[in-house]
Amino acid sequence: MHTATRLNALFRKTSEKSQLILLNLPKPPDVKEGFTDYLHYLDELTAGLPRVLFVRGGGAETLTSTA
Repeated sequence: MHTATRLNALFRKTSEKSQLILLNLPKPPDVKEGFTDYLHYLDELTAGLPRVLFVRGGGAETLTSTA
């Protein structure tokens, strides 16, 4: 949980004027027993932030850029 608290402080400091924050959704636990801790982690990660959109990829993502 300490990691989520530190990341949250960083997000709050660097994104204070943002209207939307995009975050990679951490991989959910493989077992149901860890899901409550996972949700608490996400709550701590986003506490006090404006809108947050979690993004989770499905495998091999491809990024392209045109100049």
